[in-house]
Amino acid sequence: LAEALGAAAVPFRSGKGVVGDDTPMGAMLAAGKILWPETDVALVIGSRFELLDMRWRWRPKGVKIIRIDIDAAEMRRLHADVGIVADAEAACRALLAAIDSPRDLERRMRRVAMAKTQGAEDVETVQPQIAYLRAIREALPRAGLITDEISQMGFASWYGFPVFEPRSFVTSGYQGTLGSGFPTSLGVKAAFPDRPVVAICGDGGFLFGANEMASAVQYGLNVVAIVFNNSAYGNVRRDQKLGFEGRVIGSELTNPDFMKYAEAFGVRGWRVESPEALGGAIDEALAANAPALIEVVSDADAESDPWGFIHPQFE
Repeated sequence: LAEALGAAAVPFRSGKGVVGDDTPMGAMLAAGKILWPETDVALVIGSRFELLDMRWRWRPKGVKIIRIDIDAAEMRRLHADVGIVADAEAACRALLAAIDSPRDLERRMRRVAMAKTQGAEDVETVQPQIAYLRAIREALPRAGLITDEISQMGFASWYGFPVFEPRSFVTSGYQGTLGSGFPTSLGVKAAFPDRPVVAICGDGGFLFGANEMASAVQYGLNVVAIVFNNSAYGNVRRDQKLGFEGRVIGSELTNPDFMKYAEAFGVRGWRVESPEALGGAIDEALAANAPALIEVVSDADAESDPWGFIHPQFE
């Protein structure tokens, strides 16, 4: 449907991979941010509209909203110019059968391609997060599965981590659960034992469920947990420093020695300090086919604010 319309398919966190980021119309958040001010019609499929209604908020003048959702209550909760109550797949197939491709299809597709290129360049300003995410993407096989959680790296992954297949990026979604990444990854591995699974974790979030390393060992759940250790709840700490004249409370952490922690469970650990080293550690951990912990040592003061693409300013 996206290709027939020449329309960019832009997901938020829970929809990543529905249209692969390596397909012509699959466009990550940064590309969508570029295209949104030019949009005259938004076709919103199976989404609670978090991105446009809660995050971006600003809408182009005169934009028309078409919603497809299986829950009729969604049409009452959030008004659309056209509301279609239907299964997403059935509705998309019916639309595809009914429409004619626009005369300017090639121009639209070129515009999406340009936005994707520009968006990929724009996100490079979010460092070191994007460099680490690139290292994970390059090391994780296409069939690999990844879980995120609320963290500096998790936020950046919503727009900086390419996803190619549906249901291969598993997120806490609208609940925004701190500490969900590692425990969720164990469930993912139990469901897909033959596929590699990597968990993106913040240090504070990981410690919510770090004891589940015992479960990973006991049940042979061979997950690679990547713990980004900046000794802080990074987002809270940034908000406190910016909003309260540098005063912080409860947002800086005294962490355990994660390598000794892993060893205590009989789990092999790697400590790295660069994207290049992270990629090599992931290769080794996946090859070992056993529970693994990789600690990425980082500096909270050196991390870019990841929110510019999630809550952008539109003109």
